Amino acid sequence: MKLYQAAAALFASAVAVSAFTAPSKMPISRNMGTRTFVPKFGTSLAMSDSAVVDAETVEEGAETFEFQAEVGRVMDIIINSLYSNRDVFLRELVSNAADACDKKRFLSLTDGDTAALANPEIKIKSDKDAMTVTIEDTGVGMTKSELQNNLGRIAQSGTKKFMEALGEGKADVNLIGQFGVGFYSAYLVADKVEVVTKSMQADSPQYKWTSDASSSYTISEDNSDPIEGSGTRLILHLKDDALEYMESAKLEELLQHYSEFVEFPISVWKEKTEYKQVPDEEANKDLPEGEEPKMKTVPETTEDYELMNTNKPIWLRTPNEVTEEEYKDFYQSAFRATYDEPLAHTHFSLEGQIECKSILYIPGMLPFELSKDMFDEDAKNIRLYVKRVFINDKFDDIVPRWLKFVRGVVDSQDLPLNVSREILQKSKVLSIINKRLVRKSLDMIKDIESDEDESKYIMFWNNFGKYLKVGVIEDRRNKDDIVPLLRFFTSSSGEEYASLDQYIENMKENQKQIFYVTADGKEKAQMSPAAEKVRSRGYEVLYLTEPIDEIMIENVPDYKEFKLVDVSKEGLSFDDEDKEERKKKEEELNVDHKAVKDFLEGALAGKVQKVQITDLLSDSPAALVQSAYGMSPTMQRYMKAQNVAAGGSDDGMMGSFNQAVLEVNPSHPIVLDLERMVRSQGEESDEAKDFAVLLYDVAALTSGYEIEDSGDFAKRILSMMTIKSKSDIRDVEVEAQNVEQEHVEDNHENV
Repeated sequence: MKLYQAAAALFASAVAVSAFTAPSKMPISRNMGTRTFVPKFGTSLAMSDSAVVDAETVEEGAETFEFQAEVGRVMDIIINSLYSNRDVFLRELVSNAADACDKKRFLSLTDGDTAALANPEIKIKSDKDAMTVTIEDTGVGMTKSELQNNLGRIAQSGTKKFMEALGEGKADVNLIGQFGVGFYSAYLVADKVEVVTKSMQADSPQYKWTSDASSSYTISEDNSDPIEGSGTRLILHLKDDALEYMESAKLEELLQHYSEFVEFPISVWKEKTEYKQVPDEEANKDLPEGEEPKMKTVPETTEDYELMNTNKPIWLRTPNEVTEEEYKDFYQSAFRATYDEPLAHTHFSLEGQIECKSILYIPGMLPFELSKDMFDEDAKNIRLYVKRVFINDKFDDIVPRWLKFVRGVVDSQDLPLNVSREILQKSKVLSIINKRLVRKSLDMIKDIESDEDESKYIMFWNNFGKYLKVGVIEDRRNKDDIVPLLRFFTSSSGEEYASLDQYIENMKENQKQIFYVTADGKEKAQMSPAAEKVRSRGYEVLYLTEPIDEIMIENVPDYKEFKLVDVSKEGLSFDDEDKEERKKKEEELNVDHKAVKDFLEGALAGKVQKVQITDLLSDSPAALVQSAYGMSPTMQRYMKAQNVAAGGSDDGMMGSFNQAVLEVNPSHPIVLDLERMVRSQGEESDEAKDFAVLLYDVAALTSGYEIEDSGDFAKRILSMMTIKSKSDIRDVEVEAQNVEQEHVEDNHENV
């Protein structure tokens, strides 16, 4: 089938959607006591009457209408712009049917016709022999005059303007709904569509509209299977590549995915197999009189309609009408989380400029798909509905990615139903909804934090703490609300977490800085000589133990009136000491120990930027620290891994820019030994050079760096062990000789 032939049929069907889908802004007109729907299109959307060629009768009771229109442009909108996945045809057509039922209910209530209110429903049945799918509703239906008038209304000029605006990125997506394109989606799977309809007006006959993918359509009276009361029967003649939609299992899957919360009952015709007990005639042939007959189990296959949408949309109720058990059951059912109990939920609505209702949940455990990739694109966290019809659960902009773990539903009255994710993400409505969802999510997290049961927030932090750190990095608007929710291990907290506010409460008097150190894990942070410099003076140190922490903390230069300070950077100072005195004291130390300082700088040329003598270290002989703009060892490893993953090499990637500064503790016995070695053996001593490099290696290890040449490191260790062993052997030999000499002397004396 040619594309343009199919498009002609789509143009022909433009108002069929108006008749049985009832666009949401369709005005109701009353003429001489009769009830009719008159779709109202603006002049920019209406095609002139001359666009419809006079009807010609092709057979008794049937009329054919020809169209002159830009069918290619309409098809472009439907296939390329509006529908990314042709599965949505069922969502659209069921939504239209539900609208028709809703309109019928409204008119019946208005006119007091309670009989017409009985049992509104939607039924779907496939016929494999005829290769059709039938969608039938008990909605408002159409009269012949409505079919004639509406089928001539083609939005030619509006379509052209919309296409131009769409190409420039300026289109208001809410205008799309005025085209009634939901019905067009039928042609994504069908090459011929029949619409059998009967209006709810009294004594209205039944009509059939047909388009076989040519440039025309017909309207005729219909004498086929009569529609009881009123309604519309849509018959799709499937394309050869769309036969999967005849399977009841496929239809059921799509209905559960898209339409499980539609208000009216939706049933699918399907085959059922039940097993029943019947007498076993063969086994009962020789059965003695009086004994119970033997039974056997046989399958019994029946066909009937089965209700699909049994779940109720609890978000449409007011919060005080919903119990905690109902919230939990809905979460476990909607998100297939049978064994997870949410930590918190919030139920709210937006009114005024934007109307929507929502329920959000914070899971009790990390969803499985996020355990593999914290930003997994296939993770389905927020489900977007428009008037209870599921639209999508993969919108990037409905919440920021740092809230990827929050689950929930959003049901909007202001979003267009029949557009794809790509176009919908340009809608201004989403931006407004986004802000409210973020605010409500933060409120839930704060409620968990303030709960009397502290274990709840510990559980939350262990599962989702990384996401809050990403929020600090990426969400400047809400950063100030996220930072107080962060948790850290500290040098004083033991196995407990501490917040920045708790750190401030424990500060020393007159302390103006918050000290932190980065490391690969809590244990390595405790070993860090840089942290030792601060702990030894009674200050508490925050332990930042994940690669993301360093990036995150760069976005928090201060908290309240306190500056955050990395203790692994050179130039560390304290509030309780005079900076000039500190500078003078270190200059004196560098002069007093100039010999060992110069020796180390020579022996470690190319490894360190410089050597600094300091009395800030207490227990460690040396420490490696970075300059003010250098990268921590954790970040260096992360950057190297990223470079290698991108196909680069990690050899010399960091260059001299990230060479560390070696700080040396002149009072440590190891450093004193090195000084004696330099004085006694000279600067060219191999033993002294090995000792210097070994001092550097130990400082690197304890400061979180990796040994570049592990083989060379092992040789230096073995060399030192060998020297020590030889020294010990010589000592033993000398001691043995002394003992023997003493023994000889004692013998002489005895003689």
